[in-house]
Amino acid sequence: MLSSCENKKESIVNRQQAIKEEMEQVRASYFKTTDSLESVKATDTSSAKHHEIAEKLVSAEKNKNVVLIPLQKEFDSLDVELKKY
Repeated sequence: MLSSCENKKESIVNRQQAIKEEMEQVRASYFKTTDSLESVKATDTSSAKHHEIAEKLVSAEKNKNVVLIPLQKEFDSLDVELKKY
């Protein structure tokens, strides 16, 4: 029984670590995208281009949240589960 609990705990900790790594990758990708768009925005003074960049920034933010929110929820539920052990 004790071994089973330790295995379950280890499995939860491993999944949490994987979630953290995935979340970090999503954030890194998001910041790379926004940095790239901001640099284009700084060099291109066209208002049409600025509008296009703004739309892409909003889209990048939404895409980031679509991925991060479920991951954070899963991480939190695993944290609650882990506290039972």
